[in-house]
Amino acid sequence: MATLVEVGTEQLYQLQERTSIGRDRRCDICVDDPMVSTSHAEIVRDVTGAYRLRDLGSRRGTFVGERQVDEIVLHDGDELLIGPARMRFQLRSVSPIASSPEVRIDATGAASGIDELTRLRAIAELSRAIGVEHDLRKVLGRVLDACFQLLAADRGAICVFQPRSKTPQITIARERSGEDSHFVLSTTVVSVVMETLEPRLSAEIDADAALQRSASLSVHSVRSLMAAPLLYRADDVELLGLIQLDSRADVEVFLPRDLELLSVIAGQAALAVKNAMLVRQVRTAVEDDWRHLARVVRDLPTGVIVLDRDGRCRIANDWVLSRGSLLGAIEPGAIVATVAGIPRERLCAAEQRLAVAVAPRAFEIATQTSSDDGETVIVIADNTDELEQLTQAAHRDRLSLVGQLAGGIAHDFNNLLSVMLTYAHMLEDAVTEPTMRSDVQTIIRAATSASQLSRQLLMFSRREIVIPRVIDPAAVVRDLERMLRRTLGERIALTCEIAAAVPHVLIDRAQLEQIAVNLVVNARDAIVDQGRVQLRLSDAQLGARAVGQLAAGGYAVLEVEDTGSGMTPEVLAHIFEPYFTTKALQHGTGLGLATVQAIVSQAHGEIAVTSEPGRGTTFRIYLPETDRPLDADPIAATATAAAYGGGTVLVVDDDEDVRRMVERVLRRADYTVLTATSGPEALTRARGHAGDIDLLLTDIVMPGMTGQELVRELAAERPGLQVVFMSGFHQGAPIDSRQFVAKPFDRATLLAKVADVLAGGYR
Repeated sequence: MATLVEVGTEQLYQLQERTSIGRDRRCDICVDDPMVSTSHAEIVRDVTGAYRLRDLGSRRGTFVGERQVDEIVLHDGDELLIGPARMRFQLRSVSPIASSPEVRIDATGAASGIDELTRLRAIAELSRAIGVEHDLRKVLGRVLDACFQLLAADRGAICVFQPRSKTPQITIARERSGEDSHFVLSTTVVSVVMETLEPRLSAEIDADAALQRSASLSVHSVRSLMAAPLLYRADDVELLGLIQLDSRADVEVFLPRDLELLSVIAGQAALAVKNAMLVRQVRTAVEDDWRHLARVVRDLPTGVIVLDRDGRCRIANDWVLSRGSLLGAIEPGAIVATVAGIPRERLCAAEQRLAVAVAPRAFEIATQTSSDDGETVIVIADNTDELEQLTQAAHRDRLSLVGQLAGGIAHDFNNLLSVMLTYAHMLEDAVTEPTMRSDVQTIIRAATSASQLSRQLLMFSRREIVIPRVIDPAAVVRDLERMLRRTLGERIALTCEIAAAVPHVLIDRAQLEQIAVNLVVNARDAIVDQGRVQLRLSDAQLGARAVGQLAAGGYAVLEVEDTGSGMTPEVLAHIFEPYFTTKALQHGTGLGLATVQAIVSQAHGEIAVTSEPGRGTTFRIYLPETDRPLDADPIAATATAAAYGGGTVLVVDDDEDVRRMVERVLRRADYTVLTATSGPEALTRARGHAGDIDLLLTDIVMPGMTGQELVRELAAERPGLQVVFMSGFHQGAPIDSRQFVAKPFDRATLLAKVADVLAGGYR
């Protein structure tokens, strides 16, 4: 029958057909130590009668000798290391005394028998004490205590060698009184023991030729000396150290039986020393692993918390500790009640991923609890920025969809408005009766207001055709100042400050005016009673991304500050969304700030907003400076219809009402007009017309063939053909503003553009 003998305590474990080993008390052999897994290993007897040791996926490994194994057949005398426990495999049960080196007992009387029994009990107690002790110095101290208890030594020393060099690593020396001693090991004795690996006895040093001249012995009046090696026997014999005991002249000399007893003690000490050394190696490795892990965990860009089965914090990295105000009270060594407001019990219940919001941050928490030791690892990531990016992306997608819808609506709406405005102006010229003429003018004003709303829709959708020019923003603000004062009224004071050197910017002048007017109107509406609006225009030199995503460089800064009611953070987060408004019903479209943002974005600028309830709001518009010279002001379309006339115009538009309206206006101005509903039809009409075609007036957005595609084909066939594009909705390549008329337009604007292009010869 096979057994396991626990080295040190000599406790026997009878092996069954299957014997389990682990920290769980239900295991056949329970080793209660943190380095041992709950279910660590097992020994199984196979069909051949051999005993097989299997590791069960333990965290620290299972060792036979000094070799880590997964599965191995055990042989008589094999030593197993499971955590700190060292056990010897034996094929038959042996008593602790019989398994120790032989101890001769003289049967000279009862007194001698009692003395030997006392010694055996002392050795057993020593084995038990040092077998469970893992501190090497304490092991050596207990061994010396036993030597003084069992042997008539005056002083003693025990030394542990360095594993490779065999030089002293740890030496403990004491007097019999317990005081530390300046004991110097005899180099002669050490050399002999190391060479022979046998114990050495010199009963009378004066009679020992090798030792009688030793100054270190004679100076302390040493009469008798003995030493024994600490030998660990496994596959090979390993010398771990030695014990040396001295007695002086007034003490009895050592006898051979004393050397035998010292050898027994040395044998027990060797096992305990080896066990302590292995435990220290394991602990050092574990501590190194922990230190490495701590360094890695400390520098992680995420939070890591490790809780033991009782909820006590074992690890909390710097990321966690620096966010105590958000995550809660978390300190290493303390019981953790909650993490980010979530009870510990919920976090430790199961493997899970949680999304948690702790204003103003958002966290994702992942947890995993080990079924082996009950530890819970909590990993925390701050995904606020990621969520904001996702929210912004979703917001951009929504704006894009709304923009496409707005652009499509505005396209059809502008066609209708063009027809309405043109025919209304014709009616205005034809009607002389005052009441009817006033009604027609009301229609014109309503259509003009509708065209402004359409322009806002297109600006928001970024499909309005803009005419950016190099302008002086200071001149624009000065021209607007009087109108802005009228807009604010008498109850609100306007302060206008313009810096001495404001850089030129590249933007459509009308759009810059729209920005200023929209912001001032919003400021007016935010002031309940009396108040003040400050409009400032200045220059600024910014570093990269000092404001939003702006590049480094110079900027013109338009600032509008009011003393109004201000906005909460919740309202501030939505102000640029289309159709979002805090104004009363019928007092706002919700497109004002969305339009401003679209204009600024098209001009490659940025908007910054600060606001606080009860303290007002400040908008800052940053527009990049340009070193280009100022553009000349465009020529106003003020020519009269009498100046027009002459030439053939091919009109192309898929909207019948627009096409008929344009044809009628041009024919009244003495133009010859050809019409087509599409690009392919226009090509057919042009090819079938024998005479000249002086001007192509075409819509841009048409099914089948765009206006630009038509121009490319027709211009190749008719060199010198002049072109005017008309549209209220455009996406694609930029168009020369001199060759463009924006829908909705009136009769005068259309005729002025046609005459201007025919006279200027723009290509």
